[in-house]
Amino acid sequence: MQPTGDSKQDTRRAPAGLVQVLVISQHEIVRQQLVAYLRRSASFAVGGAELSVGAIVRAQPDVLVLDLSRVSADHLREALDASRGVGARVIGLASMHEPAVERAVLETGGLYRLKSAGADGLADLVHAAAC
Repeated sequence: MQPTGDSKQDTRRAPAGLVQVLVISQHEIVRQQLVAYLRRSASFAVGGAELSVGAIVRAQPDVLVLDLSRVSADHLREALDASRGVGARVIGLASMHEPAVERAVLETGGLYRLKSAGADGLADLVHAAAC
């Protein structure tokens, strides 16, 4: 995934040595903001897309940052299965604490974080998830 101006469906491969990050959100503004924030790190190649298994499979990210807003239980399971299939670690971002969703993310080896924590530390979580 090379950084480009279009964060709506940016899923190209990263140059060697960069952590490939895919931000998935059904909210375009949230997706754009997360992509812009994470692109500040020179060690990330960041793209963004709406939720689809195809986007995850095409991107083959190292880390999938998944906005859990507007994600049904079925779509969450599909996204988690797709991320596991490509070997991506998941960071689930939630607006409110939902124990069942948290459990689903944690059971796949992912991380669960409330959005109220803010963007501070998100880049560190991505680095930790990639290691």
